[in-house]
Amino acid sequence: MFPKKKRVTKGVFQILLKDGKTFSTKLFLFYFQKNDSPQYAIVAPKNIFKNAAKRNKYRRIGYNILRSVPIKSGSGIFMYKKPTITANNKEIKEEMLFILNKFNII
Repeated sequence: MFPKKKRVTKGVFQILLKDGKTFSTKLFLFYFQKNDSPQYAIVAPKNIFKNAAKRNKYRRIGYNILRSVPIKSGSGIFMYKKPTITANNKEIKEEMLFILNKFNII
């Protein structure tokens, strides 16, 4: 799991969905807002991953990728999209790193 101080709180989550910049790729929908402290969340929607075990698995994959990357700052939410079901871990990591590089987060 991600350290508590690096996780997005409920209040920040609502602000990001409402006011954050949106960026879309094949596997993710990313909401971002500049911030001093890095806070991130991974969302695996129930309408894509019907089974709770799969939702938790894909969230763990995302959090492990974020943990392995030195993040400077900013708040963001990674939301999985439907094509993620057929993607492997390497493709997920490449997409996440592409998004983080696009916003100069790493």
